[in-house]
Amino acid sequence: MSKIETGGDNPLHARPISLEEAIDCWGPDLSNWPDIALVRRAREALLANRSFRAHRDLAVADAQRLKATAAALDQRIADRGSLGRIEAGVLRLAQPKPVHWYRRIAAVAAVMVVAAMLGSAVEFASAPGTNAPSVQIVQLDPLMFGPADF
Repeated sequence: MSKIETGGDNPLHARPISLEEAIDCWGPDLSNWPDIALVRRAREALLANRSFRAHRDLAVADAQRLKATAAALDQRIADRGSLGRIEAGVLRLAQPKPVHWYRRIAAVAAVMVVAAMLGSAVEFASAPGTNAPSVQIVQLDPLMFGPADF
């Protein structure tokens, strides 16, 4: 067999696997197995090999017990209202919280005050009396002047 990923729950293996491993991997229902040749071998082995038949029967019993347990657990969850309590709790936590605009405006004002203080501190810390050359930037708007005006 070649290694093929089917994308679902049924990845094919790159190595030959035993029939017991196939049952453990894909379950006791042979219609769910992706490899037709392996299904043929399993059908023959069900009639000829008692240990394989016992392994499959055990897997079928385990699957039935799991289904019964899952159904009982689902019923218990439904009876006790657990799902409703969880849903109510999630919806309570997911409600939108009110927006406090005054906090946001106060935060913007605080940032502006801190920026002004830092600017003043830098200006104060620079040496007085030294005239550092100032940089002046001129920006020309190309929509205001035509190419001939430059």
